[in-house]
Amino acid sequence: MARRIRVGLIGCGSLSLIGILPQLSEPDAQERIDLVAVCDVVVERARQTAAQFGVPHYHGDARELIQRDDIDLVLVITPIPYHHQYAMAALQAGKHVYVQKTMATTYDEAREMVDAACERGLTLVAAPGQMLAPAMRRMKDLVERGALGKVYWAWGSTGGWGHDYEPTRHGEDVMHSVDPSWYYKPGGGPMRDVAVYVLHSLTGILGPVQRVAAMSGTALPERRWREKIIPVDVDDNTLVMLDFGGATFAVVGGHSAATGRLVQWGSIGIYGSDGAIETLEIEPLSGHPTKLHVSSRRPLPETGDSGSAEIEDTVIGLPYVTQAHAAIPEPHVYADIMHCVECIRDGKRPEASGEHAAHVVEIIEKGYLAARTGRTQDLTSTF
Repeated sequence: MARRIRVGLIGCGSLSLIGILPQLSEPDAQERIDLVAVCDVVVERARQTAAQFGVPHYHGDARELIQRDDIDLVLVITPIPYHHQYAMAALQAGKHVYVQKTMATTYDEAREMVDAACERGLTLVAAPGQMLAPAMRRMKDLVERGALGKVYWAWGSTGGWGHDYEPTRHGEDVMHSVDPSWYYKPGGGPMRDVAVYVLHSLTGILGPVQRVAAMSGTALPERRWREKIIPVDVDDNTLVMLDFGGATFAVVGGHSAATGRLVQWGSIGIYGSDGAIETLEIEPLSGHPTKLHVSSRRPLPETGDSGSAEIEDTVIGLPYVTQAHAAIPEPHVYADIMHCVECIRDGKRPEASGEHAAHVVEIIEKGYLAARTGRTQDLTSTF
């Protein structure tokens, strides 16, 4: 059996407690990884997390975890504003890195992470790995094979942003009173927290963006968590228009608004001269489509006939995701992490690459700049 990858996890917050650690506790995951240590700035949460999930070591200081000689891969699962500093420290220490979305708050930070990994020959996987999903690959294949003709425009939306409802935030002990305030501060917000999914999806399908225009603002100035009033210091309502070149455009939204039947969380539509693809059903936590509707005046690869078709996939279609993993929250994050492990073992270039994630970071950064200035902004990055 191949050597297990030795892993350290930084950030024992809601995502880790609800999804990542239960996923990594499954027997098939433990055949691939050895979770050596966890870390959290709330050291008692780190201690209890280690005890609950059978992790041998815990730390309250990320530097201690990163400097351990018995760790190959560091998982950075902290609030977004801390991704850069912890990922860079891990890369500089010679560790491979998996970093949660969005990989950084600025393009310069993201680029520094990518360059550090390249210079040291290390694997950097940056969430979300949208293009690992079968439905995403199917959409990309249909576009590339010309089933839609010339693509004119596309859209993607992520409403319903907010994490106040999660069960880790409504108890009294340290494991169930995780404060969500950071989501509403600079470095948080629905663009970085959730619109990042459809940005990864559309760029994965259609390619890099050349320029952006946007409108953005704060619709609700404060939120309430338990008895605490949280000022919203980041835009909670943003629309970004993307120019892919060749007169192919898209509109992406990140909102605190409710979703509905027509526009679900993570919905996407792509429209061309001869056909269209629309998502009919979405796996709610990952934003991965599980059912597509395809219509075309050209022969469809599935049937060889023109017309329309419904194409179904399930979350179990994700690599590494068995029925057991599909029943646990955050199966797409588990797939991302196992993809990182496979890339480390086999020396493969990640599908969920740092270059792709850095491009999305620049879209968000330039989108906010376009909204502030009222001027279209050119992008410099690609992937």
